[in-house]
Amino acid sequence: MAITTRTATELYHEVRGSGPAVLLIPGATGDAGHFTSTAELLSDEFTVITYDRRGNSRSRVTSDPELAARISAQADDAAALITACGFERAVVFGNSGGATIAIELLTSHPDVVKAAALHEPPLFAVLPQHGPSPLQPILAMAESNPRGALERFVRANSTDAAWEAIEPAMRERMLGNGTTLFKHELRHFVSYRPDEDRLRAANAPVTLLRSREGQEFAPPIVAWLEKLFGVETVILSGHHAPFFDTPKVFAEELRPILRRLWS
Repeated sequence: MAITTRTATELYHEVRGSGPAVLLIPGATGDAGHFTSTAELLSDEFTVITYDRRGNSRSRVTSDPELAARISAQADDAAALITACGFERAVVFGNSGGATIAIELLTSHPDVVKAAALHEPPLFAVLPQHGPSPLQPILAMAESNPRGALERFVRANSTDAAWEAIEPAMRERMLGNGTTLFKHELRHFVSYRPDEDRLRAANAPVTLLRSREGQEFAPPIVAWLEKLFGVETVILSGHHAPFFDTPKVFAEELRPILRRLWS
């Protein structure tokens, strides 16, 4: 299915199940297929909404792609999607860059967010700078080979086995999103710093998540968010992208968190 948002973006999305609404926001490569297995497993208890973020896979951008990549515009899309699917509010889960979008959603569209679960958002702007970015080799590759850089990026955020196990059609869509990620999106993700006062004032409950074998940047960023929100972090199994590594385990670890956030 597709909707056209007020931000002039056609959003491909899928809706599964019935019950309380849950929106799953993907990070880099922005494909709804990241969460296919997770959504199927959770759809026995929740209405699960997944989507291709603007400019990725099946969601076309009909405006300036650079403006479309802004975190605020991505949050506008998420809010419009919740409403277009017929819900007043949803519990929002975001992984990596998707968690960054969920953070912006908390402050820019608080009326549509029942609660949020934030998994390893790459808020590099809240950390002190220490030497060159570990992404530099991948960014250098992206100049001439965005598809190759995209594959290397995903392998680094999950496992080689997880990449090889991705369904071929989705893997091809993800590879096609390399230019969107490296040319337009990434600079917005790594430079984004949330408005701390507005976040403290947000009324929606927040759960912080990181993976046992997650990215090295995650612990200090999540610790910064712990102080901001006054909550403790829940540790999940797997890597930075557990929906690729161990989708069944990930879904069953996420289920009680979503249930609690809706209760």
